[in-house]
Order: sequence, then C-alpha cells, then structure tokens
Amino acid sequence: MANYYRVAYKESQNTLKQICELFRVDSSDITIKFVMTVMGPLVFYFMWEYGNPGGGTPGGMTFFVIKYIVVWALAFVAAVILNRTIWRKVLSTTAVGDAEDQFDRRCRLNGGPVSSEIHFFDDHFDSVTAKKTRSFSYQDVTKILETKEAFGVVVKADPETVGSARAMIGFPKTALEGNNTDELAEFLLERCRNMKRKKVKKF
Repeated sequence: MANYYRVAYKESQNTLKQICELFRVDSSDITIKFVMTVMGPLVFYFMWEYGNPGGGTPGGMTFFVIKYIVVWALAFVAAVILNRTIWRKVLSTTAVGDAEDQFDRRCRLNGGPVSSEIHFFDDHFDSVTAKKTRSFSYQDVTKILETKEAFGVVVKADPETVGSARAMIGFPKTALEGNNTDELAEFLLERCRNMKRKKVKKF
C-alpha cells in the first residue's frame, strides 16, 4: 500500500454534482435516522399514556410493547431503504441544482473553472486550489463516504467546536491517480482513529 495518494481534477457541473449528491445522501440518511429514532418513543408515549394498549391487562400490555418494538424496527429499516432508493432520485435532482449554482459562483470568484487537488500524506491531507490550501489532520476525520461516482472525507470544521459543525472534502473517483479508492479507503481507516464508525459509509 502506498503512503501517498493524489487527486487532481478540473471542476465542472458534473464533478460538483457528484460531490453534492454525496453530501446530500449522507445528510438525508442522518435526518431520516434521527426522525425515526425520535418519533418511535414519542408515538409510544402518547399511545401508552392516552390510549388503552393491550386492553390494560399485563399480558396484553406485554404483547403491545413487543409488537410496537417490532413494527418500529421494521418502519425504521423501511424508511432507510426508501431514503436510499426512491428518495435518492429526488436528492440526485437537487444535487444538479446545487452543482449549477456552485459552479457559476466558483467560476465568478476564480475567473473560470477551478483546478482542484487533494494530497493524502502519511500524517495529514491537503486540499489545494490556486487560491487556497487547507490542511487537515486525520484525527479530525469523523466519517468516510462513498457513492458509485464520488468519495468524501468528513472532518470536524473546528476541532474545538462541540456539535455537528463539519466540512466535507469530496472528489470524483476518477480523479484519484491509480483510481484505487478501495486502497485509499484502507489507508484512511488505518489513520482516522477517531471515527465512531470504523468503515466506509457507502450509498
């Protein structure tokens, strides 16, 4: 395995669409899981408090609890599947609009399409354009994302920030020299030791 990986590409509406979609599907996945997690106990509380679960008998109430947990789990799984299939088409369409807006704005600010590079070194990685270089520590990486077309690394925008403030450094898979994203993923997983999920989140 190499100790250095390089990404290089010129931004276009298509490359930005791939990156925007990666961010969109991850945000949507987080949102649907949060909603389903919160709604489950909330609905259960109102049914238990204001309804008549199981007819009020101990056996009936026990059966109600078991049935509710099973239905809630199935609904959770169904929501995640729908989010990653049918709803994915909506997110893809939204990503097209995001990419168009970003491409126009970045071209205006930079006098034309931006040439972007990412250098993955042994102890950190840099995101480089003609006007700006940003350096990131692997310790601040919280998540690694992947779709069929794009790859992304999510980092805490400010190591001192408490909460969800984050930045995503994404790129089209074809922009990786050698085009071996599986090897890059293995390289990153060895170094990003503060990730809660010790694997690539694939969509």
